[in-house]
Order: sequence, then structure tokens, then C-alpha cells
Amino acid sequence: MDYLAELKNRKKELKMTTAELADRADLPVSTVSKIMTGETKNPSYVTIETIDRVLAHEEMCRRVYAYFKLLREYLDKHPDETVDQIEFEKKFRRENDVSFSKDSGELTNGNLAIDKERLNVEFLHEIDEDKQIELINGHLIYNEAPNLKHQMIVQNVGRIIDDFIRFNNGKCRMFNVGVNLYFDEDDNSLLIPDVVVLCDDIKLSESGIIGPPDWIIEVVSRSTRRVDYNEKMHKYMGTGVREYWIVDPEKERVTTYIEGEPMMAYVYSFDDEIPVYIYDGNLSICINDVLRR
Repeated sequence: MDYLAELKNRKKELKMTTAELADRADLPVSTVSKIMTGETKNPSYVTIETIDRVLAHEEMCRRVYAYFKLLREYLDKHPDETVDQIEFEKKFRRENDVSFSKDSGELTNGNLAIDKERLNVEFLHEIDEDKQIELINGHLIYNEAPNLKHQMIVQNVGRIIDDFIRFNNGKCRMFNVGVNLYFDEDDNSLLIPDVVVLCDDIKLSESGIIGPPDWIIEVVSRSTRRVDYNEKMHKYMGTGVREYWIVDPEKERVTTYIEGEPMMAYVYSFDDEIPVYIYDGNLSICINDVLRR
């Protein structure tokens, strides 16, 4: 089938393994493998659409990476020039055809090969990053704009936490408006969690939080599912975050991790009263109650 050949070719150009594609599509590896080898003669429409969506998102991320790489090169060559990024992008689209080199597997822009060197925090500041762009271990995370349900959860959960802190005259601070989170001795990561609770003001700076906060909540979207459950979980818990919640509106579940229990996950439904570890259970949150506010 032509569409299967196209999917296989796109996967090859992206240099994605079958396991990587299956993980990002939230599908069994065996299912993706059988489709890619042709063993499954008539794969379901939904499965094909899911694989196509994952490939399209990865292709978009690579295009964004290519654009930002060229923008940084331009900024480096014109340090005293004020750059209108909208006009720069229009010019970029007119003059450049960002694609993949089938011979080298590298992103190319005309005859210019764009190497895949790791990005750093300084790069994001130079391009004036916003909530849709994060950086983890040198890799760009380009997120879709949050939908209404996502925003309701972030706003209302943040309000519950802030009210609890104020009522108890607590020393912690709650952030749910896009605070930058930096990691000690790591210039290749800058994340912007949905909700952050910090109990040590020493970690505060004008640019954001430097070092692990006490509690982080991420609300899953289609574009962040794999990163929230995998890369971010390992990053947060491995750097000293005391508690991490993953709120998944699509699956209507909340997965929590706490310090000292590596790889131990607690799973709750949206109907459950979820105890907050850093407050010894004196605060609990029910997501469905949050959504009814």
C-alpha cells in the first residue's frame, strides 16, 4: 500500500526506531512492527492515523529546530542588530526549503547541512522562548497550545494550593503562570512546568527557579504525553523534586511519584481524593471537583 510505504519512508528519514515510534504513539511495539513489515495486511484506520500524527509531530519539531538553528546563526553574525522574528520567519519561508537529506539523514536547508548539536539554555533566551518551547537534555520540546480543560486544571489546582498555603501561613510559593525551571550545572535543560510549589526562596532568581522545587504538576496533552511520563519524570525525580504529579485528562487519571521511592508510581482516578505528600496528606485534591469549580 502506498500509504504504508510513505510511513516507512518518513520513519526512516527521521531515523526513528520501531520502539521509539511505538512509545510515542502509545501503541504496542509488536503492533507497529507488524504494520511496518507488512505482516498486518489491513491495519486499522485509527492506528495508521495515530502513527501518522506522531511522525508529523516529529517532523514539525525538526523543522522548528532547523528554523531556530538558522535564527541563532543569524543572531551570532549580527549581534548589534534588532531582529523582527516575524519578518525573519517570512524571509526564511520564502528563501529556504527545510527538508531531510536522504543521503545523510541530516536536516538540510538548501546546501546548508544543519548539524544536530545539542541546544542550550542560552539559545532559548536568544530566541525569546515562550511557554510552547522547552529544552530537556539538549532536545527541543515544542508543545501545542493548551486546550480549555488543560487550562482549567492548571488554574483551579493552582488556586487550591495557593489558598491552602495562605490559610496555613505556609512558607511555600505556588507558580502556575509559566515560571522557568533551571537545573544545577545543567545548561542543556529549561522546563516550564504547569504548576510548581517551591518552599526554599534561596532557589528563586529574577529569571526563575534554579534547582529542584518541592512539587511539580504537569497536565498531559497529546504533544507532551511521552515527555511528561518519561523524560520529565526521570529529570524531575533524578534531580531532587520531592513530589511529581502527572494529570492525564484523556485517560482521566493522575500518576504521582514521591522522593525516595524510585520508579514507584501511585495511580489515582479523577474521582479520588489524592493526598499531597509534601503536606503529609493534610491537603488532598480531587480533579473532578477541580473541573466543577
